[in-house]
Amino acid sequence: MLGSEVSLGQTVQAPSNIRVRLLNYKTGLPLKGRYVELALSGPDGKSPLHADVMRAETDANGVAGFRFEVTPLQRVWVIALDDYECAKDVEFATADILQHGITGSFVDDIRCKPHASSLPSPQLGEVVFPVHRLNLWQRFLRGFE
Repeated sequence: MLGSEVSLGQTVQAPSNIRVRLLNYKTGLPLKGRYVELALSGPDGKSPLHADVMRAETDANGVAGFRFEVTPLQRVWVIALDDYECAKDVEFATADILQHGITGSFVDDIRCKPHASSLPSPQLGEVVFPVHRLNLWQRFLRGFE
């Protein structure tokens, strides 16, 4: 079976991986060295658990990887820590990410225009997430929003 093995009548879940690929909203190019967090849903599947936050830095391909030893909870929230999210949605069902991958559609915001005409298709287990890379002054101002 893909994703699980059967041993002595018990199902053992294989570790799950979710990748978030941060891309520049204008060029569609990967953003290296940016921090992103995944906030995990509570048992109700609705509200994020603020204590259950995972943080990772993007690599040269703009990818931050998150590994779960057990199947992650129902939903995750993607949070670009130093950047402005240009994706319409920041909350995603983990089943959709793991089974199909998700590309965030662009939000209608002046800070995210003009944007790339299209974003690449995601791989299984991946969220393609457009962001506006903020400079130091913009990050400071964002703190007051």
